[in-house]
Amino acid sequence: MMVYRRIHRLANAVIVCCLFGFIVIFLKAPVEEQQLRDGVPILSQNPGWSSNDWEGLNKEVSDLLENDSSRTSDRTDWSGWDFKLTEGKALTGADIVESVSYLNENFDILNTAKFGDLSSVKTILVIQVHDRPVYLQYLIESMRNTKGIEEALLVFSHDINVGINNELIRNITFARVYQIFYPYNLQLFPLVFPGQSPSDCPEKMKRDKAQETNCSNWSYPDKYGNYRVAQLTQIKHHWWWKMNFVFDGIVDKFAMNDPWVLLLEEDHMLAPDALHVLDIIVSNRPQYCANCEIISLGFYLKSTNKYGQDISHLGVHPWYSSKHNMGMALQKNTWKKIKGCSDMFCKWDDYNWDWSLMQVSAKCLPQRFRVIFTKSPRVIHIGDCGVHTHRCEAHKALQSTQELFRQHKDLLFPTSLSVTDTSRRSLKPSKENGGWGDIRDRQLCEINKSPLDRVSAQSPTVLHEMLNQKIQFPPSNKTITSSTTTTKIYSRLNL
Repeated sequence: MMVYRRIHRLANAVIVCCLFGFIVIFLKAPVEEQQLRDGVPILSQNPGWSSNDWEGLNKEVSDLLENDSSRTSDRTDWSGWDFKLTEGKALTGADIVESVSYLNENFDILNTAKFGDLSSVKTILVIQVHDRPVYLQYLIESMRNTKGIEEALLVFSHDINVGINNELIRNITFARVYQIFYPYNLQLFPLVFPGQSPSDCPEKMKRDKAQETNCSNWSYPDKYGNYRVAQLTQIKHHWWWKMNFVFDGIVDKFAMNDPWVLLLEEDHMLAPDALHVLDIIVSNRPQYCANCEIISLGFYLKSTNKYGQDISHLGVHPWYSSKHNMGMALQKNTWKKIKGCSDMFCKWDDYNWDWSLMQVSAKCLPQRFRVIFTKSPRVIHIGDCGVHTHRCEAHKALQSTQELFRQHKDLLFPTSLSVTDTSRRSLKPSKENGGWGDIRDRQLCEINKSPLDRVSAQSPTVLHEMLNQKIQFPPSNKTITSSTTTTKIYSRLNL
């Protein structure tokens, strides 16, 4: 009897401990509804992902892009795309480009039922997206927390179709959304120009050796003797195409009322009062600087010690690419001036769009651009992992930026701004950085000036080989799909 009682007491103790453990786990476990909002984690409760999270969640992306494997594969990468094929009929490069162009021009704008058509939009946020979904989700979250975002249009422009990125974007409910894809991208055309053709000269090959081997572009090294790298040239191509599409294919097409176009990238973050500050600058531009055609909400701070002190202060300087290229805003008339200098932009031997634009400002325009910029930036660059760096600690940069905004939350949303820093001294433009010596890139750049025009497969352009390329699919597959959210594209063969 005594043994039975002891066993009974022990069992009760075990049950109590288990119940207590379950209660503790339940209280510590995050509630599902609090984990996600508009498709992205609430970052105040989930301050960042570890490297393990990155590898797990973005396995699809890391497998595709790590060590540039997708650039050197022996086949086109169709992940993320879903082409509808006609029985017994192969696709050509021209069919693929037509399909992507059709998608771009007929995108069903998200959330217009909630916020109305584009006639009321006064600001377009244009985000250039590559393959870093961790950064993108941070940017989306910061936009969701930006006051006035519901009055804006978000345009996400991609040079690669990544399912995770699509999921993040298609789940946005706080603003109107438009998605476009650069049609001549390396994901679709990795081994034919504008991709890296096997017949292209290796980047570091000497010109005499290149001539001896007769590689296809031996006559066109850059000023430093290097040959093109498609992964780098695509950045400038994408930027130029994107800008022309936004103004021609969105602003003009929908007869928008001259909105300001704010340029962002996937590794930027917005301050909660970014659009509030932009509105103040736009409204008071005649007083601040009547001939300033560019507004910059970003600024590369060496220190944040004076962030609070300068939070309502502006600067007025000659525009300089390395200082004022982040969070840059402009209108259509300004873009028309830039577009009118396309010959210089497209021929300048520099794969960087901002340094090429610097030359346009300094050498093509009657007067250099002047800029109004925020002394305490409302657009912050958090990217420490990209084309030139590979540290990939996005959560640390995010936390420091969040802390910066938290420390100054009572100073954000100033009721007025004042110009405290004025300069007329124009810095000397830098020399060419190279990477843009190939005549084919220069010709493609001119083609990208008119993104709504179709390039004929019969025309003798630099895209002739790509447009006439036969696309071979596995015979057992009628469609090419991704394991995650796919973008539906209907080719001209099966609309």
